[in-house]
Amino acid sequence: ERVLDSHFHRREPNRSEPLSSLPLKMAVKDTLLLALKIVPLALYLRQAACKYSVPILGCDGELCPVAIGKKADCVPTANTAEQLAWCEHAWTPWANGLMSSAGIDYRFKCGAGDGHEFAKIIGAIEVWGYVLLWVAPQMGAFILTALMTGAIHFHLTFLKDKPEALVVQFALLAASCAVMMLSADAKAKKVKKA
Repeated sequence: ERVLDSHFHRREPNRSEPLSSLPLKMAVKDTLLLALKIVPLALYLRQAACKYSVPILGCDGELCPVAIGKKADCVPTANTAEQLAWCEHAWTPWANGLMSSAGIDYRFKCGAGDGHEFAKIIGAIEVWGYVLLWVAPQMGAFILTALMTGAIHFHLTFLKDKPEALVVQFALLAASCAVMMLSADAKAKKVKKA
């Protein structure tokens, strides 16, 4: 028996699974994609807002001394003050070291005098990647995957953090990889249909 799709092209049904289960599987996958884009990956928007000093979602909090390696009775929240301190004293030296080792003559800047340029660049990439999740999911997920891969490299090589301390970073990496793979599957099916 042949099935007609919405473009009136004839295609053979997949005999390995009943036709009634296909819409359910597609709905589950679409729901999973939506949940991944909203729950973990929306963290990128909050991070970008803090890099641009937008006073929402706790970005306007005070610097927790623990964030810069001092002892205190607080927990870092990655607010604006903390991210700008990290950018100036950690992200920029790490990135400039990578540029030097690659033979690229460019120096990132992230001080108050230059408007925290490097933080703004990262924030723009975070927003761009997140927006693309909705219009070009594979591209957006690729950008966020690359960004988080760099963040994990920074934590492991520059800060010498232990992998078990990077639960949030690995969760974000897994979420963006999942969106990239699930979106690729949907794209492949659309191409196959045509």
